[in-house]
Amino acid sequence: MYAIVRRIRSVDRPKRLGMLLALAFVAFCAVCLQPKIPLGARYHVFADQRTMVGIPRALNVLSNAIFLIVGVWGLKFLSASRSRSAFLEKKERLPYVLFFTGVAFTGIGSAYYHLAPVDSRLPWDLLPMTLCFMSILAATTAERISVRAGLYLLPALITFGMASVLFWQFGELRGQGDYRFYLFAQYFPAIAIAAMIILFQPRYTLTRDLFVGFVFYVLAKIVELLDAQIYGLDRIVSGHALKHLCAGVACYWVLRMLMLRRATELPQLSSNAPEYASYGNSS
Repeated sequence: MYAIVRRIRSVDRPKRLGMLLALAFVAFCAVCLQPKIPLGARYHVFADQRTMVGIPRALNVLSNAIFLIVGVWGLKFLSASRSRSAFLEKKERLPYVLFFTGVAFTGIGSAYYHLAPVDSRLPWDLLPMTLCFMSILAATTAERISVRAGLYLLPALITFGMASVLFWQFGELRGQGDYRFYLFAQYFPAIAIAAMIILFQPRYTLTRDLFVGFVFYVLAKIVELLDAQIYGLDRIVSGHALKHLCAGVACYWVLRMLMLRRATELPQLSSNAPEYASYGNSS
């Protein structure tokens, strides 16, 4: 695997940037050419409807506490002096500040939505999540391509993510809700981040922690799809509550990466060789 990555990184940097831009262009065009995707008829129907201590759908509501805990923990770490070793430049913190802000507000917004899951409450769940998706994409761009590019893209990415939710909401009010662009905002960052990991050398160690976080995120999506089946096994916990826990653990692994990582030798962009030579040790 490392040999393949080294070979890919031996390609001229402008060509690798072109590959990444082509991927983004093709993916966005594919989304635009798709017919509109409405919200599923049973989107707001969850398997576990139990009320506990006066809280409807209690486990779906209370399981969101993990987002609030990890989000606040992440913001506390970023504000502490010990976080200095996690960044070569102070301004690289900004995307992660927004990421953990989004994580914390996902806990609040998702809990609010699950108390009474209806269309009007759904944006409070989705908007903070787009902040997470887009800020981690900007952070990876800053660390793999250039800090300036990542910070320039950050406001545009966040605007697109939030606009994708509002696009669905205003369309839904007219009976023409279209979920396509939110799905793009949710899934494309993972594809783009994976591409950047392959194409460009990291500025920091512990890329593997980002991979572990991705595995937990995929697991979260799987158990979400199996909501009713998992709940039907023993009626203790549903797939959706497990989704919250798995996604929260994924966010924790991003925090763990920041807490433990160190800077690698900076790539010399004028020459390809130094950019990939230390891959085996740095990732």
